[in-house]
Amino acid sequence: METIIICSFYLLLSLNIISGLILIPYPINMLLLAISSRNWVDPVAKSHYKDNELPSVTIQLPVYNESKVIKSTLTEITKLLYPKNLLKFQVLDDSTDHTSSIISSEVAKLTNKGFNFEIIHRENRDGYKAGALENGIKSITSEFIAIFDADFQVNPLFLEQIIHYFKSNERIGAVNARWDHSNLDFSLFTKAMSIGLDQHFLVEKPGRKQRNAFMNFNGTGGVWRKSVIEQSGGWSSRTLAEDLDLAYRAQMLGFDILYIRDATNRQEIPPTLRCWIIQQSRWSKGFSQNIIKNLKLFLSGNHDKSRVQGILHLTTYMVPLMILINTITGSFLLYFSQYRADSVFVFGIFFSIATICGIITYMITIVRANRPLWHILLIPLFLFWGAGLIVRMGFGTITGLFFQGGEFVRTPKFHLLDNKTIQSIKIREEIPLDKIFFIEIVYLFILLIGFIRSLGLGGSFLSQSLYYVFLIFSILNLLISEILHAFFSQ
Repeated sequence: METIIICSFYLLLSLNIISGLILIPYPINMLLLAISSRNWVDPVAKSHYKDNELPSVTIQLPVYNESKVIKSTLTEITKLLYPKNLLKFQVLDDSTDHTSSIISSEVAKLTNKGFNFEIIHRENRDGYKAGALENGIKSITSEFIAIFDADFQVNPLFLEQIIHYFKSNERIGAVNARWDHSNLDFSLFTKAMSIGLDQHFLVEKPGRKQRNAFMNFNGTGGVWRKSVIEQSGGWSSRTLAEDLDLAYRAQMLGFDILYIRDATNRQEIPPTLRCWIIQQSRWSKGFSQNIIKNLKLFLSGNHDKSRVQGILHLTTYMVPLMILINTITGSFLLYFSQYRADSVFVFGIFFSIATICGIITYMITIVRANRPLWHILLIPLFLFWGAGLIVRMGFGTITGLFFQGGEFVRTPKFHLLDNKTIQSIKIREEIPLDKIFFIEIVYLFILLIGFIRSLGLGGSFLSQSLYYVFLIFSILNLLISEILHAFFSQ
């Protein structure tokens, strides 16, 4: 029996230390990217198309049950300042509700105004978004394809800002722009959660580009050279992060993806925790599917300068899984007499340094976004609400490592554009409870027994107690949100 106990202890201790060590590089790398990108300046197009040589562009608009936003989006995309005869609008409609009738009505009006629209309606959602994009590309004759999600407010100057980058370099496969926010002021929640999106666009992307690392394409708000999509194998539904997948395949073939920070389109920040659950679950599964699909191929290529960044990038969503492993094993280790705080003291120091690096990066993000300095006080709320999702993201990561493809569950959109519409819209999403809800309850119980034990040990275990209580309230907040939603949506 004693042998089993000792073996169990060392197994748990090994998992605890390994998971903790894996966590440390990510926030440190965030700060390194922030430093690398401090002097970022958008590249300048080396030459411009003359008016009589502008290329044709097809705007792809993948849609699935977007009745709240589609009318506005269809109107907005026709405001693009680009020769009408060179623009084609392709609506990829997989809807199963009355969105399709709205599309038909609005497209008829816009067609009468001289705009070239094509509606492709599928009776099934084979391949989901990736399948819709791949199906649509079959009928595209344009040289370039711009992609927008249904909630995007398109900047009329977007194509004028982007298209000229392609002229002088055939190796440029895509150009991605920054996302701005249409509903930043909707609530304290959207203000806080937007920090993560701003960090991606104002720190990570320019930082990665400065370090010659591979870029991701953000799925929307960008332009692809059609021939590069085709040469790279097209859109694949084997991963729910089809944009990341195509971007890596294109770059591994030697094509480049540019990032233009000062070209922006506005999108809707998921306004509730329930919406974030959907988005982050899909992203975590999609990223881990790309680990299986692309990491080995990436590492076998001649990408020495970007190898470390590529590993950290593709494995980003391993972080919540490692937090789960670290905290679960940590809770049980507290009940072993062999466990001593000084045995992981050095790790604790590095973990604290890494945490501070992450917080500093978010502070830099807020400054770069030209947001009020008091928004720095929102960082704890961003971390608090984000921590509540670690079970969802961890579960998404695990399933993505073992299963390709899966259902592409759209993030609900509500047409939150300004203060007037914000005040008049009631947020409601029909998202039922699922099996992960019960896993979250089990995880909360494990954290509680770890917290209670660490309090009893006192002294050097105080920091662990504080860490656990932070996670406990984060998970509890999410569980209450899920329960209230399930009750009031009946």
